[in-house]
Amino acid sequence: MKNVVLRTNAIPVYGFLSVITARQSDEGGSAPRSILDCGAGGPVPPLALFHQHGFQGWGIDTSQEQLDRAEQFCEEHGIELHLRIGDMRSIPFEDGTFDHVYEHYSMCHLSKADTALAVSEMHRVLKRGGLGFLGVISDDTWPRSLFGKEQEPGEYWRDGVEGAEGELTLHSMFNDLEADELVSAWEIVSKEKQVRYLREAAEDMMLDEWMELHGEAEDGCSLEEWRARYEGRANAIQYTHVYFFLRKP
Repeated sequence: MKNVVLRTNAIPVYGFLSVITARQSDEGGSAPRSILDCGAGGPVPPLALFHQHGFQGWGIDTSQEQLDRAEQFCEEHGIELHLRIGDMRSIPFEDGTFDHVYEHYSMCHLSKADTALAVSEMHRVLKRGGLGFLGVISDDTWPRSLFGKEQEPGEYWRDGVEGAEGELTLHSMFNDLEADELVSAWEIVSKEKQVRYLREAAEDMMLDEWMELHGEAEDGCSLEEWRARYEGRANAIQYTHVYFFLRKP
């Protein structure tokens, strides 16, 4: 079987794999560890990487279509994963089932209230001392209007991007205090804020589009000052995600 190589947006998952394998090595354990992926569907399932490193992989997803794509990948590469329909807001497993649990770019499409439910559920199904990995969109992201219309505080809806045509897609954003509150039941092993500059979107942005963003300028600059910043827009338009490596006490 060839080495599994995940998509570039899954780089943080490699970091989680590194953390949990290093911990297992330090503890001298050799028995296979179980891991749950909340949002496990897709053409290149990250769980395949954990399987290749000796973990027993379990995954849930709300989309049968995405699970079918993951199953096809597993068949083509000789990988055995335990995949099933399931919602991370009500994970279909008993308390303390897994050694590790994670999500990657799944919770960002939940409302803030549902995000809190999902984090609580991940905590519930994890064994004591187990490690978890999750992330949320930071409200340092700018401009937030790229993610659509804010219908509730921190909840933005847009169409024609990730969902089917005519359907709206939700993205929830959290400030630092809100993000910390989400994981207050956990021990924070580390917290990382990753900034990705959207240079392609910036380069495609015309001056009139830039000027329409003046209302989102955070320093209250004048229209003339804002116009002058157009040339430096590639360093202003950014997507920011906060990642947590967590331990269940």
